[in-house]
Amino acid sequence: MARKHRYANRVKILKYVKAGQTWRFANTVEKNGKLVRDHVLISGLDEHHPEGTYYIEWHEIGNRRRRKAVADFADVLDVARRKAIEVAAMRADIVETRVSPASTAPVRLGVDTAIDKYLEFIKNHRSPRTYLTYRYTLNTLFRQSCATRSVEDISRDDILKFMTYCYTQGLGHRTVYDKLVVVLQMFKRYDRIKLIQSSDWPNYVEKIRVIYEPEEIQAMLCHANEDEAIFLKFMVGSGFRDREAQHVTWRDVDFHNSVVRVTTKPIWRFKPKNWEERSVPLPTGLIQQLQAFKERRNGMPAQLVFPNSKGKPDTETDMIVKRVAERAKLNCGQCVTKHGNKCSEGPHCQHYFLHKFRHTFATEHLRHGVDIRTLQIWMGHRDIKSTMVYLKGVQSKDVLEKINAGALAGYVA
Repeated sequence: MARKHRYANRVKILKYVKAGQTWRFANTVEKNGKLVRDHVLISGLDEHHPEGTYYIEWHEIGNRRRRKAVADFADVLDVARRKAIEVAAMRADIVETRVSPASTAPVRLGVDTAIDKYLEFIKNHRSPRTYLTYRYTLNTLFRQSCATRSVEDISRDDILKFMTYCYTQGLGHRTVYDKLVVVLQMFKRYDRIKLIQSSDWPNYVEKIRVIYEPEEIQAMLCHANEDEAIFLKFMVGSGFRDREAQHVTWRDVDFHNSVVRVTTKPIWRFKPKNWEERSVPLPTGLIQQLQAFKERRNGMPAQLVFPNSKGKPDTETDMIVKRVAERAKLNCGQCVTKHGNKCSEGPHCQHYFLHKFRHTFATEHLRHGVDIRTLQIWMGHRDIKSTMVYLKGVQSKDVLEKINAGALAGYVA
């Protein structure tokens, strides 16, 4: 039975949702001891509300009610737990609400300690790839740029110095933007917010997502071996991210309903991005080819569909498309990687990479009439804005006909 979620009977977890025509705070729902994501109680009924923001609510001494927004669902329980400990301590007079002149100054949290604690949290609650990204941002970049010793003393100048240091390391504006998000998320965890002004954020060009042209895909398939071809077809047909494809098992492929699922794989410490499993429909022709591929491989339900030679997730899948592109003579001949590898001499062309199949999947579905909300679910995007970026590259099937029929076409004929 669903019930209100309250942490240790001291801190409530709420969600600010739209009920009817108005926005209101609603109690969250707990089932079997776990907080149910996006479920709240409205007039005593359990309702699903994916919109809105989570909050924690508590009462300070004097019965003064306080609320605090929590941006990430994954952080809600941890934030509530820490606040519950703090409230309990205050009520037990372990923490003084008023500091007398004779009292000792509160212990200040060091920046180095804050980074270590935050990275420990990320290591245990996020994917290994996310942890490595955060570790580089905080351990390498921020520690090098920050001279301030305590979290309480961090200022706008410290954040601006961090951004400047990133630029001196050769990072671009979009990358610096992403690094800045990581740093500010960390300080928000320690209740340090509004450290910069809106004008301080790096400006960058939101590029159109490049896709593979039909002739490029056909050329690669013609020069791929049987295993490479089915893998490339799967990537363009599913729109999976690299790691999602690396961890798909035969149990995830539903041959009867022509869908493939992204599911958690604890054995390989794989969790879907945004912590949500999902299903994606596949073309019937691809399902039939996967069925034949499974029979040829004698695939068992728990086995990976595209493993490495040891039966484990293949972390080098991006090289498959690069090798096939080189064999198909698609390399541009001008690319040079940061390690000095030239695409004129090997499979190093930067125009051919695995994630580009995901861009192709999204753009082609929008082009052929799939509505953006459905595509958002297939792509596994939490925010619709992430899906909307693909609209820039969409050209409807009749737009060229309209252009050729217009007056401008006559001027340039």
